[in-house]
Amino acid sequence: MLAEISQLLDLQTTDGTIHELSVQIERLHARESQTKEQIAEEHARVEQLRGHLAQLEHDSRMKNLAVDELDMNIRQYQERLEKGIISFKEMEDLRVKIESERHRISTMEDEALVLMSTIEDAREELARAIAESSTKVERLRSQIADIAGRALQAQEDTGRLQRERATLCDRIPAYLLKQYQALQAHSFEPVALVQNGTCAGCKLRLSGSTIERVRGGMAIVTCEHCSRILYIDDFSGDG
Repeated sequence: MLAEISQLLDLQTTDGTIHELSVQIERLHARESQTKEQIAEEHARVEQLRGHLAQLEHDSRMKNLAVDELDMNIRQYQERLEKGIISFKEMEDLRVKIESERHRISTMEDEALVLMSTIEDAREELARAIAESSTKVERLRSQIADIAGRALQAQEDTGRLQRERATLCDRIPAYLLKQYQALQAHSFEPVALVQNGTCAGCKLRLSGSTIERVRGGMAIVTCEHCSRILYIDDFSGDG
């Protein structure tokens, strides 16, 4: 095998690893974003329950104030009945109002009892949600730390490989590196193995003369179909 072919294969292997690392980093960043979204959803769920409880407590306070107001009205009506000089019709109207207000108070007190029970349930649900969310968020944050660590390691590995790649490129003849890079723009692996009489890149059968030239190892030979740079090794079946 030509020394230049060996160098190109090393470069191709390095490029492949760099590509795999870039894909890994992209996936890790996506997972990190998804995990952060899960944390935000947990916070939103707890806040929604907190807001629901706050609304129930507000409704309870408003209902108690309304009951107090009705009770005050009844006291005023009763005082007018007992101390005021009023007509019979006015007396009847006040008695009807008193009865109506007492009925409303009874209804609202029943509603207040139901509301208090609902509030207690909501408080218990919020407490459970806070505890569950705290545990889940702690686990998710641990996952984020692990993901960030793996992403950092992949970035460091990428940096190291890119430096190695630069060294490899310095050793490859400029014309050959340019040919490799031109092929790389169109195919993932510019250097392809000759295997069972075909180009491992495009899977098309090669002419006998092309195979003989590759086997001879005297010069760079390319596939007549896809222009990939060809090579043969001892295990390809064509050596």
